[in-house]
Amino acid sequence: MQDAWRNYANAPQEGAIVCPSHLIEEGNAHCIEVISNDTPFPMIVTRINGVIYCYVNACPHQYLPLNYRSDSIISSDGHRLLCSAHGAAFDIKTGNCLAGAFDNLDPIPVFEDPQGNVCIG
Repeated sequence: MQDAWRNYANAPQEGAIVCPSHLIEEGNAHCIEVISNDTPFPMIVTRINGVIYCYVNACPHQYLPLNYRSDSIISSDGHRLLCSAHGAAFDIKTGNCLAGAFDNLDPIPVFEDPQGNVCIG
């Protein structure tokens, strides 16, 4: 389900600013918390070949953040997001589970606004 991220109690509204777009460097994953309803909402934001991808930062295996034990959550080949708690692997462009879990990451639609921010789309 593409809109599963909306089912989280503290999911931000469309148009909410995630961060300045220049902070999302090519090939890096950033674990960010957006404050929504006075509660942090954990997100992973990455840029691959100029495209920004965003997911809820919760491994579907135990709902721990992917960076629970380490901030190094991108595989050495740059194609997978890795859960640092138990090693599940997810396709960085789709969030689809590749190993170690049964469900996919929940994607969050984002866009870059004219002011240079990454926003919920």
